Amino acid sequence: MKIVISRESPVPIRDQLIEQIGLQIAAGLLHSEEKLPSIRALAQRLGIHYNTVSSAYSQLADVGLLDIRQGSGAKVASKVRKREIDLEVANLDNLLRDFLAAAAEHGFDRKELKVRINKVLAVKPVVRVLVVDRNPDFHKLLTAELQPHFAIPVETVTAEELKDKELLIQDSLIVTSLYHLVSLQRLDIDPTRLVVCHVDPARSEMELVGGLRSGSLVLLVSVSPTLLKMATNMVAALRGEEIAVRALTPEDERELGYTLQFADAVICDQPSCETVSKLRCNAPDRVFSLYSQSTIALVADRLTKWG
Repeated sequence: MKIVISRESPVPIRDQLIEQIGLQIAAGLLHSEEKLPSIRALAQRLGIHYNTVSSAYSQLADVGLLDIRQGSGAKVASKVRKREIDLEVANLDNLLRDFLAAAAEHGFDRKELKVRINKVLAVKPVVRVLVVDRNPDFHKLLTAELQPHFAIPVETVTAEELKDKELLIQDSLIVTSLYHLVSLQRLDIDPTRLVVCHVDPARSEMELVGGLRSGSLVLLVSVSPTLLKMATNMVAALRGEEIAVRALTPEDERELGYTLQFADAVICDQPSCETVSKLRCNAPDRVFSLYSQSTIALVADRLTKWG
């Protein structure tokens, strides 16, 4: 687990830990049930107070990303995503054999199994891709990234809204990130119509920021204030006060046009790209996407095979 702490950053060290560990879990860099360093070991490694690490781990446990047990330490929550099957060698016959064995051990018979399987397969066709994210100001960004790739509508909801609109589940392919999976545990979602994806860990964007000279100005542009805050914290954790950061939405064209004249690096999201390119008369240095091409391919594949 790679953690970079900046003591000069205005972001509290506890929040730097939460942001970086949470992002590594969401990006799949830390896997389900992977053990994290002990609180004492991580505190000593980073040269910070024991209570700071303890508070960060506790916050991550409260939102369902970590499991903390007395005597066994902290590990990535098993509910986040458990992949017990080696997908490289798995085949349908073996999967069915394991499933039938488990069904038999739990007392189900062949007749019951046939009825249930027929019921599961006789579902309504998928008419929408439904993205679940707890931050409403992410919704425009997520729709902009996904909609160009699919013929059916891409819609967005929060987990709380979905609980009040459970009928949507029946004819939707639900896409969510590891951050939100725990909040969906009690909903009756067909697992063949649930895609749990990783968010992009922004490696190339951080490499760009890491290579800038001291005193540089980084301009971050996004339709999402939440994403701007997260990105600002990440840049501050990486470079501290060595570089300046300005975060703007594309709606503030006047301020954006002025700042673009002096920015040494411009990073924006997809919905902001057109505005930035128009004002800058050139493309931004990086266009950040929450969804990787592999995630989009996974959604497309699931629609084809189970939609």
